[in-house]
Amino acid sequence: MGIFKKLFGSKDNEVPKKETQDKSTSKSYDDIAWMTDLRRRNLDICFNAGYKPTISLPTDLGRQLRPAIEIANRLHAIKALVLWLMVPEESLPKEHILSFVENNNLQNFMTQDEKAILDVPRDDEQARNAIGWKFENAWPLAWYFGYKEPELTGEMMSGDLMQDILSNYTCKLDQSVTDWVKDKITVSENDLMKKEDLFYCLHNAVRSAQLGSDTVPTGFDPMGNGGVIHERRHSLTYMVSKDTSWEDTDLST
Repeated sequence: MGIFKKLFGSKDNEVPKKETQDKSTSKSYDDIAWMTDLRRRNLDICFNAGYKPTISLPTDLGRQLRPAIEIANRLHAIKALVLWLMVPEESLPKEHILSFVENNNLQNFMTQDEKAILDVPRDDEQARNAIGWKFENAWPLAWYFGYKEPELTGEMMSGDLMQDILSNYTCKLDQSVTDWVKDKITVSENDLMKKEDLFYCLHNAVRSAQLGSDTVPTGFDPMGNGGVIHERRHSLTYMVSKDTSWEDTDLST
């Protein structure tokens, strides 16, 4: 059993998902002249899944794809942080992780708080409990390089899924991220823009639910499940926010 499965569990032991309540909106958006076909399709997905985002959300947000190497570097920065906290020193000496970070300039793709993680003890429980949110950031980034599509249920990903990403959708610690990304087939820009717009709409429904509105599926926790949507949306919007740092990515809804 992998270290991540031991610590975070496997989907094999999870309670089966409840059927999503089918909710619809009383407002029609089919005849809104300014609305794009992309937005109409994404609103359909949202409402069919039980989410009710505001239909007046803007559609022209100036999104622009950032270079693949920057997306790869962000993914591998997360890999280094997760390995630091989730794999014990005796299994992976710290020098291997720190050399990987330095050789690939991955600190340029970490926030100040994330850089500080590399200074805490590797068994720090507080930091370890918080690192699960980085799993959610990693999923859309890995999807760009061939991993399966990020789910929109708000269910947190399990340790075995994260281990799959780190083992099979990132480069090894003795490799160069620049070399790794060269032969990777990525998601098309069009598909990435579609997915980002979908999570933008989902995030709006989540934010409304956090303020007390009935805008999410039955059984959906606006804070817990909503945090998952938030973190996955962060990565998607980052990927289409060229020349913008991770911490300055616009997550307004």
